[in-house]
Amino acid sequence: MEMDTAGVANTDSVDLPFVQAVRGPYCVCTRGKIPEELATRIMQVVRSGPEAQPKGVLAGRGAVSACEIPPLGRVFVKRYAHGGLLRAVTGGRFLSIGPVRSKAELEMLEVVRGLGISAPQPFGYVTCGSMIYSTWLLMEEIQDVESLVELSKRDPDAVIEAMRQLSAQLSILLKHKILHVDLHPGNVLVNRQGTVFIVDFDKAHVFAGSLPRLKELYLRRWRRAVIKHGLSPLLTEVMSLTLRSHDE
Repeated sequence: MEMDTAGVANTDSVDLPFVQAVRGPYCVCTRGKIPEELATRIMQVVRSGPEAQPKGVLAGRGAVSACEIPPLGRVFVKRYAHGGLLRAVTGGRFLSIGPVRSKAELEMLEVVRGLGISAPQPFGYVTCGSMIYSTWLLMEEIQDVESLVELSKRDPDAVIEAMRQLSAQLSILLKHKILHVDLHPGNVLVNRQGTVFIVDFDKAHVFAGSLPRLKELYLRRWRRAVIKHGLSPLLTEVMSLTLRSHDE
């Protein structure tokens, strides 16, 4: 699907500065100027809450909803939340310490897409509050997808091609020492055409440690998810081969 983004800056143009549209406690940030009507509609959407959870999309600690935002069409809106016990206490509110979660993920998505990774195209983020804030990320909708978890249970033969594509993309991340902290089969999506997408780059960063340690972190997270969901050990075997084949 190609969104009608008339009047909205292309988020691949990372040299453009962020522009803010403020309505009360809400602030919509995009690369380049955003039309007034669109900014108002976006704030209405995040204020009203999710319409529907897209099938097959896992958002880590956040929650992704599919919404209609003219003139963009169907988009993904990701709301961030804490994990574990913190979620029960603070929900989706964060202290203004460090980078805004949605902005950091938007910028990382711009980076990895520029490297050739198939990831959702972001086009803005929203915050509400100052010292304590809630935040949302706005992304293009990826249509007709299922996670690698679902695909492996429905069509094991198709998993081989999906893992081949994933291996090529993981090699790019390794080359640039980017750690996707939560890469597991649920965060790998495959559409009807067989194209593989990697989602949920929340907290992804350039890894300061050694390449062997980076590979170890990727494999440990992946293996844990495969075991937890009772998936085929083939998924771990292919991942292990991919990691071993990538040289320093």
